[in-house]
Amino acid sequence: ECSTVYEKQCKTVYKSVCMEQYKTEYEPYTETECSTQYKEDCEYQWEGYGNNKVWAPIAGTCKKIPYETCKDVVKTKEKQVAHQVCNDVPEQKCVNVPKKECVAVPDQ
Repeated sequence: ECSTVYEKQCKTVYKSVCMEQYKTEYEPYTETECSTQYKEDCEYQWEGYGNNKVWAPIAGTCKKIPYETCKDVVKTKEKQVAHQVCNDVPEQKCVNVPKKECVAVPDQ
């Protein structure tokens, strides 16, 4: 007498699982930075006599004149960049396989 029995058969399969990960990258850029300085501007005249003459500022005529100096400065900015990271993950796949089993039945 025979009957069908089911046997579980499993095997390992690999499934690729991907995730997005973020990485910090630094991007250079140039920025112009300016600053104001002051320069003293005066009217001058000769003072003294003979060989002792000097070119001297006239009292009360000096003014502080503003002037701007600018320079390019290289800076960096942070940027989050996404990239995919994939890993093979093992997984069990099982199926029931039919199998015929027979046993001898004695005659009665």
